[in-house]
Amino acid sequence: MSSISKVMEIYDIIVLAGQSNAEGYGVGEVSEEYRKDERVLWLNDRAAAHFEKDENGNDFLSLNYPAETEISIADEPTGAQGKTGKLALSFAKCYVKSGLLKPNRKLLIVNAAVGGTGFARNEWGVGNVLYKRLCYLTDTALGENENNKIVAFLWHQGECDSVENAQYSREERYQTHKRNLTAMFGDFLQKYSARCFAEKLPMIAGGFCDEWYRKNKTQSDAVLQAIRETVESVGGAFVETQGLLSNNQKTGNGDDIHFCRESLHILGKRYFEAFKAMQKGKLNESI
Repeated sequence: MSSISKVMEIYDIIVLAGQSNAEGYGVGEVSEEYRKDERVLWLNDRAAAHFEKDENGNDFLSLNYPAETEISIADEPTGAQGKTGKLALSFAKCYVKSGLLKPNRKLLIVNAAVGGTGFARNEWGVGNVLYKRLCYLTDTALGENENNKIVAFLWHQGECDSVENAQYSREERYQTHKRNLTAMFGDFLQKYSARCFAEKLPMIAGGFCDEWYRKNKTQSDAVLQAIRETVESVGGAFVETQGLLSNNQKTGNGDDIHFCRESLHILGKRYFEAFKAMQKGKLNESI
């Protein structure tokens, strides 16, 4: 653990999970830069997740698990195309700005998203490695202080499961995704509802990037229906993403599946607005 984690801070915890749009691959200029805040931290591990090929040429996920963890001040990383946006940072910024973060607490993002992953290859799902890692990271965050509480679960995933298993009918794709997601959300709620601020752990999911969605509409609609129904069945919220630009639309880089940085900033705000609407003042009363 980093030296930051040894101070015995008390954290409001945001759990972030899913694939690449949760992890954040957005680039391009933004109307307002994210400025790091020492009250907003994140928990990462050294999983070094990446894909390799098996003997048949099929992709499989390789990662170190369990791996050493570290808490550090959260910020947008800089890569070859400039800064990379993160919806969880936008959500966190709104959370702090709204006054929900009390003076004696800090905000900790559990960063459990991994790009290119889904249920179809047994990466996500109860008993599978990314879900086990998600629980391990969540347990690590909660274990930092007995007064730590989860305030929100942010999920963005489904593109992978929209294109894997090409032989599936629309109904098979819908039923499979709904069954997998329902089991995983249910297990997470059973494990962690007692450690959240609200009466029910707020679970929030969102739609896909418009440009990519239009090219994969039929299979995407099946997965999106499953996501919407599942998250709403546990008292959560589904966030619409119409009108949010892709990296390609913003920069011309050919990447149509990932929201651009500005879109991720907006998406984080939309997730927070959904979170606020779900709480209806209960969060402030319980802190």
